[in-house]
Amino acid sequence: MDEKKRFRMFVGILAAVIVLGAVFVVGTIVAEVDNWYTIVSAAILVSIAVIAVFVAWRKQKELKSGFPLEDERSRTLKMRAGYLALFVSMYFCLALGWIIGAFVEDSGREFLSVGEMMFVLAAAMGIFYFVILAVLSRGKGTS
Repeated sequence: MDEKKRFRMFVGILAAVIVLGAVFVVGTIVAEVDNWYTIVSAAILVSIAVIAVFVAWRKQKELKSGFPLEDERSRTLKMRAGYLALFVSMYFCLALGWIIGAFVEDSGREFLSVGEMMFVLAAAMGIFYFVILAVLSRGKGTS
């Protein structure tokens, strides 16, 4: 698949995600749910839109110049950081489940709801990715 076709597909997927996010935000406003969910979903939608515009602008600039913005090493580091972050976050999820099962459920204390736990796990996965990418990118030379 050529680069222009991939770029158009990328823009189409981003547009669909932003439209679905806008529908969700409007749905939370119409359903009159807690304001916190509306604010968080709107903030997530705005951040996705800002990042999408930046990535699309950068990709368009790359297509016009004819030179790729990242080399093979950068792509390899990003892929390696991605799968390492997946493994670390899976172990984090298992450890969190063990901690909840061993210490929180038996004591009768309140803990995070399922929705809040999903936000924590998604944030942890993103943090793990950026930390691992930073550590892998520090290395000079070949590994």
